[in-house]
Amino acid sequence: MVATVVLVLVASAAAAQPRSMAQDSALNNLRHAAGVETAPADSLGRVRQAGTGPRRMVLLAGIGFSDAIWTEFMERHKALYTMYAVTLPGFGGTPPLALPPEGSRYADRPWTRSAINAVRKLLDQERIDRVTIVAHWALATQIALQLALDHPERIDAVVIIGGPLKSYYESPPGMLTWTAAQRATYADGMGQKWFKTVTRQTWDDNNFMSYDYSLHPRRGLFLWREAQAPKLPVWIRYLLEFYTMDQSSRLSDLRVPTLVAQPGFDDAGFQPETGWNYMRNLCHDSWKGTAGLNPRLEFTTVNNSRLFVMFDQPDALDQVVRAFLQRAKP
Repeated sequence: MVATVVLVLVASAAAAQPRSMAQDSALNNLRHAAGVETAPADSLGRVRQAGTGPRRMVLLAGIGFSDAIWTEFMERHKALYTMYAVTLPGFGGTPPLALPPEGSRYADRPWTRSAINAVRKLLDQERIDRVTIVAHWALATQIALQLALDHPERIDAVVIIGGPLKSYYESPPGMLTWTAAQRATYADGMGQKWFKTVTRQTWDDNNFMSYDYSLHPRRGLFLWREAQAPKLPVWIRYLLEFYTMDQSSRLSDLRVPTLVAQPGFDDAGFQPETGWNYMRNLCHDSWKGTAGLNPRLEFTTVNNSRLFVMFDQPDALDQVVRAFLQRAKP
């Protein structure tokens, strides 16, 4: 499976603008560099509070990003909600968690479990009995869903913005329906055979692009810079834990009203290279087969937007979210 993914990358690079595929056997991106300060387990990188409204809300920034992505949303809603914007450890310039011992499997997901525990601790510290979770992008989605599935008595609603249900790309055969064991094997293989020795240039050339993030080129560039800033061991650890997750089988048990607000990726300017339609794969196709599975699970598409819907179509998104939350009163 790893070989298939790498071959697709090579073929795509050859067919379009050449991308670096270089690796360096002297690198070990699966370990922190010597002297890196780490954060304790079950802690968050940063929490920023704003607003005085009656509904309590935790805003989760997904992989690569910090609480800064929520600043404009918080400013618009400070009279409606009391908000706690969260940065995961290692993003936004915060210290990362310690890495587990070599040989640990990504399917053990210690960093993801730590984040879930840390959000629960935040609720306890702030004496929040019931909370709305708003999650953007990968891993934030999985954390929000896990909290709703495991603690429905504490979550009154979930809003997912631009979030994939699971890692899904068209290239590996049958990836949409992979078993947990297949996902675990895939993540372990990608870690050892690709990410461990990938150079920074190769990472930058093959990771998400600025045009994935926003309709507006300057905004997309700034978001790309933020996403590329964290150290590779941090990005890789979170990414490979995300690769192992698939909560599809539990969605029928969801007891919390949940809105999935999907970016349109429908504007004329969004023209992914052939074989690189990964954003639609993640944000739309990964949810295939779940519509109608549970009446508490709603879907809407915000047209003329890319991943950061809250920047591309803030008014449309706010209207959708407010209408949903009116129906999902605490």
